[in-house]
Amino acid sequence: YLATLGEQHPDTAWTYNNLGNTYSSKGEHDKALQMHEKVLQIRLAALGEQHPSTASTYDNIGNSFYCKGEYDKALQMYEKALEIRLATQGEQHPDIAGTYANMGSTYKSKGELDKALLILGKALKVQQATLGKQHPTTAKVYHSMGSTFFGKGEYDKA
Repeated sequence: YLATLGEQHPDTAWTYNNLGNTYSSKGEHDKALQMHEKVLQIRLAALGEQHPSTASTYDNIGNSFYCKGEYDKALQMYEKALEIRLATQGEQHPDIAGTYANMGSTYKSKGELDKALLILGKALKVQQATLGKQHPTTAKVYHSMGSTFFGKGEYDKA
């Protein structure tokens, strides 16, 4: 892609995105972060700040920070993604739920269990409305909420 389309082409961004996801899967989170930051530069130039693909990139950068244990930086990225998604996709979109779920997991990892449950509740509401109660992604949110209730010692709710 570089030779044919150039560094700033959206298809080049997809390639960097795939590399970032691959590095992340391998546990190489610093390299993943570098790739996702390249994607962000390209998408900001080609698509602008207010685009769902830009929001996805912020989510991916947040995921890299999360995996590195840098939870506050992860939350900053997720909040940017959420802001863009709300503006471009509205409140009732599965991608919104994904960003909420990322945020909830991050608050859980920080030990802020009440805040995690609040955000995960938002994710669940959107998942149920857009994908239904029986969807596997909805089940993941139920699982996250259950483990968070368990962490609070609220076993009946878990």
